[in-house]
Amino acid sequence: QVFTLCWTSQLVCISSVVLGQGEMPPTPPKPPRNFSKGLLAHLILVPCWTVAPALFLGGCITTGWPHGWKGIIGSLGLGAALVGSNTMAVRGPLSLVILGVGLAAPVGRTLAIVAAAVCGTLACLCKGGKKDWGRHPALWDFLSTWSSHYYEQAELRGELSNLTKDKACFAFHPHGCLAAGFTVNGTYNPEFIKAAGKVNWLCDANLRYKNPFFRMKCDFVRRDDHAILAADKTSFTGLMSKGENIAFLPGGFQDAVAHAFGKDVAVLKKRKGFVKYCLQYGYKLHPVYTFGESETFYTFTGLRKLRMNVSEHNIPMIGFFGWPLFPLLPRPQAKIITYIGPALQLPKLEDPSKEDLDKWHDAYIEALKKLFNDKRAEAGWPDAVLEIC
Repeated sequence: QVFTLCWTSQLVCISSVVLGQGEMPPTPPKPPRNFSKGLLAHLILVPCWTVAPALFLGGCITTGWPHGWKGIIGSLGLGAALVGSNTMAVRGPLSLVILGVGLAAPVGRTLAIVAAAVCGTLACLCKGGKKDWGRHPALWDFLSTWSSHYYEQAELRGELSNLTKDKACFAFHPHGCLAAGFTVNGTYNPEFIKAAGKVNWLCDANLRYKNPFFRMKCDFVRRDDHAILAADKTSFTGLMSKGENIAFLPGGFQDAVAHAFGKDVAVLKKRKGFVKYCLQYGYKLHPVYTFGESETFYTFTGLRKLRMNVSEHNIPMIGFFGWPLFPLLPRPQAKIITYIGPALQLPKLEDPSKEDLDKWHDAYIEALKKLFNDKRAEAGWPDAVLEIC
């Protein structure tokens, strides 16, 4: 009788909810904004991108400096070779050579040796040297909880209720300087994973595997439903052949070069490779746009054509200034509102023609424009204009 009474009461409770006579328990509220923890999260995220390249470049210059301009050019050449190498069989000898340059310094030998040792150590910590780092769930928990609290407002909106857990490609725009929308509202947003299931977040291959601190952070936060991988052909085709969801930034470093404070720009006209992959595997393609990305940093906007040409070789030719108290960090006054657009279902064409590719690339651009125009007022930028270049 007790069992029957309990079971009946549960049925009544469930029925009352379905019929609108009761309410399900409310979702726990988000914690109030904690800027200090948001700042700490960004002091983890941003230096992971920027510190190692700065140390490596500075180390190469310092190693060659005692030998004059020829020494600087030579050590920079050795540094480029180190970055381009993929195995310790190559990196080991190159590290010894650059160390030899430091040992041969006619003046400032101690500093030159230390600088050469820094370069060699950073190279050894890249993929092909140090094995992958282990997972540290506590870091994921911290970054996913608090990174959004750095900004005045950071939200993920759009087609969350209509996402599927397989065969979806999320193309984020714009890149901006340090991809705040992609990082905070995407990569480290539990809501995204809850809606889309496992998502593989793809970024520049050199950044992922040849920036030792960034590589360490990516390995630390890896989960069964979350991975940060390289945006190269191997990753695209390998993941798509298994039907796994992916997210990436089509504009890449050229988007970063095009960044100008307060202007919405997306480099997309010549970016067609991702559309081809989606056609070959019959993927759903979601445009994703972050309003406010352009207000995260002030940037140098001169020499744009030259910097665009250099950035085609995956060299981010950008100069930026964010928060005055720490210019490498974005402006905390910024609002970053990211919208996921409706899916563009592409047909499966194993060998798409140029006409097929152009047709669906144009359709994607139109879908991105529609998302931007439909959501700009709601996001708080009613007069914003999107430039596609």
